[in-house]
Amino acid sequence: MVQKLQESYLQKISASSQQQPIHTAHNTPAATTAHTQQPATASAIISEHDLAQLIQTARHAHAAVSIEHAHDGLRIDGQHYVDPEGEIIRFASNSTNGDIVYALKTGPRVLKYKYLSASNLTSPVVLGEAHEQNRSIVFYSASGQTISGNNVINTSKGVLVTRDNSAFNYVPGQSIKTISVPEGYQIAAMQKGDLASTGYILLEKLKPVNESLVSLVSSFGSSLGITEANDYKLLNIANGTTVDLDISIEHKDVVTHSNCVRKNSVINTCSNLHAYESVYERNGDRNSGHYFWRVDWMQTSKGPFAVVQEAGLRKLNVINLQTGQRVTVLERTLGINQYDVISHPNGKISINAQLGFSKKHVEDVLASFDQGLAQ
Repeated sequence: MVQKLQESYLQKISASSQQQPIHTAHNTPAATTAHTQQPATASAIISEHDLAQLIQTARHAHAAVSIEHAHDGLRIDGQHYVDPEGEIIRFASNSTNGDIVYALKTGPRVLKYKYLSASNLTSPVVLGEAHEQNRSIVFYSASGQTISGNNVINTSKGVLVTRDNSAFNYVPGQSIKTISVPEGYQIAAMQKGDLASTGYILLEKLKPVNESLVSLVSSFGSSLGITEANDYKLLNIANGTTVDLDISIEHKDVVTHSNCVRKNSVINTCSNLHAYESVYERNGDRNSGHYFWRVDWMQTSKGPFAVVQEAGLRKLNVINLQTGQRVTVLERTLGINQYDVISHPNGKISINAQLGFSKKHVEDVLASFDQGLAQ
């Protein structure tokens, strides 16, 4: 059955044969690395039904795994997975069943999206390509679907194409679903959680064109954890409910200085400042204030949960997204430098955090949450 599907898929594409992604020491050829040629025509190389069937065939079994980003690829249960067709620059995954969709750069303004099952690392399935065109992005699916927008975000089952106040959720084999965004918000460009497995997506408040003195004071207060920012929300796309997050939009920028003159041995005076959004500082360290590092959400045995750094950088809170209940699992007055959330194959969620010169570890996030509610 698998061979017949792969042979059928090969007959429908005109691209030349390519290398197959490798993991550890294996390098197994498969039929799903075909290039989607001539995307501007959006011509189907495979039907929507057959594409969904091919994904189902590639998914040998549900496999709970640990999935994390590695240099130029992914690390799946400790095994390094790379794709010789291009650098893997982003991915979305569901660690409870092993579904992964990753994007790799195959051209100056082209990203190719592939589905991969952790139970079958030799057979990724091409979902389509995204092309940047005249300040917009167009996603061309392998089945001939065309969706245009401002950004393309991975989910563990497909892609989400976003516009200013709406989005289109594409999953092979299903009809495209439209998502509406509450007024005054937009879908955040970077998503650390998975929409497909949790049903939640991160929203960002639209920044006012002309900021008032009141808003600047409020921003300063939120940076110290004195006032709540609430510039971000997690939206439940099924019922439209949201969970407010105490994260400021101001913290995503990095500031650089230019035209500097040395005043003394300690101080330079600079005439120009330039602020731009970045998840990293100029020295390569994380920009710990950026929302990307401050909110993780995932599906668990008890439903969807989020781990969020709030109150400036002082608190690490665990949130039950269905009830809105919050429990602080780590806190430091001078701020938590950075942290990582680890999803284990057995379903347990852990946290490794840097608090100044010391390190803290939360072995079981859900157990700590329950203990916090009981106190």
